[in-house]
Amino acid sequence: MRSETIFEQRSSHEITVHQVVLVVLWWCQMKTEVVETSLSTPAEMDRAIIRARRTAFVARFIVLREAKRTRAHRAIETMEWGDLTTVEELAHRFREAFCQNGDNMFPVDRDIRRAVAHSYRSIKFFVTEYSLRATIDFVEALVDYERSNQLLFSDDETPKPGGWRLPREIRRVKEEERSGVRKKGRARIPKQGTPREVQVPSSN
Repeated sequence: MRSETIFEQRSSHEITVHQVVLVVLWWCQMKTEVVETSLSTPAEMDRAIIRARRTAFVARFIVLREAKRTRAHRAIETMEWGDLTTVEELAHRFREAFCQNGDNMFPVDRDIRRAVAHSYRSIKFFVTEYSLRATIDFVEALVDYERSNQLLFSDDETPKPGGWRLPREIRRVKEEERSGVRKKGRARIPKQGTPREVQVPSSN
């Protein structure tokens, strides 16, 4: 009788977990179908591609620059952009931050080119996913990066922050800047200038 009760409880628990998994899978499928349905016109697909390419570009850029330290990162971390800002426009803004900081541009240009090239390759397979993950500021892009790491690694194996600050720290700094409180030595956001052209690969 005791073992039967345990079996019944275990079966009930397994069914509950199974149902939860089915609900999660159903929700993901429905969300994807809604997005794919909303991309029924060429104009809507073009907008989704812009968002998807930008998401892939920023994600790859974060990874490429993770181990590097520069004050230009502090400026990039506080950047915001529009919903339809293109990869090329954002690449120019990122590059300008490094130019104004006086960085060695050879490795910077290499990382930007790699991130731009990645944005072309990725959208051939992940337009829906990347468009769903699109952000309009760098902080949210870092949050997305952390979320991806949590899915790929265990808590002990998750890559530690290096070249980028934690999102909560950046938010605190931005709030201080909005309220007019600016600590001594804090990096300032560079003014937008007219950056040099970044060579990007052909989309064909």
